[in-house]
Amino acid sequence: MGNPSDLSPPILPTTHATMEFVDWSSLPADLINRIAECFLATSDLDYYMDFRAVCQSWRSATDDPKITSDRRFRPCHWVIIDEVYASKTYLLVNTATGRFLRKELPLLRGYYIAVSTRDGLLVLVDNKSYNTVSVLNPLTGYMVRFIAPMPDEFVKSAALVSGPSPTLLLLCNKVVDAPDGSLRDSPRKVYMADPSSESLAVYEDRNACPLIRLSVRGIYTHGELESGPPFPLDTAKSMFHLIKYFNADPTEMSDDEDTEISEDEAIRNFIIGYDNRCYLLESAGEILIIFKLNDGMEVYKMDTDRHAFQRVKSIGNQAIFLGGYCRCLSVNADKFPSVDANCIYYTKGLDFNHGIHIYSIQYKREAKISKDIGRGSPPYTIIQLLSSSLNDL
Repeated sequence: MGNPSDLSPPILPTTHATMEFVDWSSLPADLINRIAECFLATSDLDYYMDFRAVCQSWRSATDDPKITSDRRFRPCHWVIIDEVYASKTYLLVNTATGRFLRKELPLLRGYYIAVSTRDGLLVLVDNKSYNTVSVLNPLTGYMVRFIAPMPDEFVKSAALVSGPSPTLLLLCNKVVDAPDGSLRDSPRKVYMADPSSESLAVYEDRNACPLIRLSVRGIYTHGELESGPPFPLDTAKSMFHLIKYFNADPTEMSDDEDTEISEDEAIRNFIIGYDNRCYLLESAGEILIIFKLNDGMEVYKMDTDRHAFQRVKSIGNQAIFLGGYCRCLSVNADKFPSVDANCIYYTKGLDFNHGIHIYSIQYKREAKISKDIGRGSPPYTIIQLLSSSLNDL
């Protein structure tokens, strides 16, 4: 047996008493930042906010998301799927991790949500003036107010571009009287403004505007829009070639004066695929373009190096939900037991009254899985809630 004096002292278990002497506020700043970045990597911004609230030294070592539009703090993957109107309590879900969060947002009592951006921000309109626009990050409390009044049009989609002065982009249109006395949608316009702009400006770049329409409607801009289009122009040409090939939503890829079509042309478009639509979204790090056709689906992924799109036969463990006004989202099916991977969920009918359908990308088959999308009595399935979130129910 060795000399007892050579033995190390025993390690005693940590107790509440010993924990009281640990000064957690003295942790190195780089370690604090590494922990904080782990929360941002999974878009767990509520954890990040709680982490910063522990002590002053932790707040000093990390960036304050309440004062910046930095895209690191965007609530990407978070979707509002339910609310309690009286208390302004919202149920959110992270489509990448499957985590649910119930959060009260009392600030919204003075506003209504006009639309949400693809990266989780809320575009708000004041309940009293009905034209004052603000953008809120629901998980960090960051809020930017815009002087320019909201246009007297329907807001279909929106995006907030980061920068020293954030830029708000709105994709809008309105219902107008047609020459035959019927009602029709006017050509969509892209409005833009910074917080100090007294009025919204119409985006007038004839070459980039069609792509901006698609970008605002489909994927968020990552805060890098600056003064040009969000994709290389060669990639854009490949995209529009596909759109023309599938005759998908032609009004979205032409300038306003080119969207007026004759009755004969309208009938022809209806026959050959007027209901075809294209959707853009980011899914598991890839940018996809999905064509919802009268008979089936086609999925392509963007190859920015070759300025081309490749047909996709599988999206792996992802599932895609398609909604109204070409809104869409991607979820990690591994985190939602009732959601099938490598499938696309979508609604049918002008008012979505034909229920929810599922399309298998692998087997190219469609099936109806629900009679409605949540208009009945709860409880609702996660598939109904995700579909409803895209259709403004």
